[in-house]
Amino acid sequence: MLAGTYCLIMSVISCGNKQQGQTQTINNAPAKDTSKAGLLQTVRAVEAKLKTSPTLDAYTANLAISAYLDYAKYYPTDTLSAAFLFNAGGLASSTAQYPRAITLYQNVSSKFPQSRLIPECLLVEGFIYDNNLNDTANARKKYNELVEKYPHDSLAIQAKQAMKFLGKTPDEIGKEFEEQNKTKPKEHKKAKA
Repeated sequence: MLAGTYCLIMSVISCGNKQQGQTQTINNAPAKDTSKAGLLQTVRAVEAKLKTSPTLDAYTANLAISAYLDYAKYYPTDTLSAAFLFNAGGLASSTAQYPRAITLYQNVSSKFPQSRLIPECLLVEGFIYDNNLNDTANARKKYNELVEKYPHDSLAIQAKQAMKFLGKTPDEIGKEFEEQNKTKPKEHKKAKA
């Protein structure tokens, strides 16, 4: 019985030493460089990796998204943060993380209300809702918001066109184009004499 108690005490002590050792290892981890230069270096490194990769893989995309989000977290008023959030949204969308992409695009709009990227964010959000999430109601909202807030932006024309095709299958859209082409008068070029 004395031997059993001794073993129990030793195992408790050794577990306690393991935890202490793990805590020391975590505390000795190098601190993340959150300076602007350090975060930009991380962003540039992962962007270089993205450019050299023949295909976009989710792991590298998520590394880039994290780098962009870190920069935006530590420098929330820097206009570069708006571009990085936009880029993160594009990567999230490209790796089928559609709800995350929408959230990132919405962050651009809410945190940078004067950004020139907002019309594009709205258009892409509408596209994601329509084509990837099959949510025509929210797609229409985003397209309408773009047309109402930025009526003179060239992307408003695209939003209007996209609204015409909301909820239609590619076959239905193709048939509409065929019908439009049938009704247009054909232009004939004059032959050279």
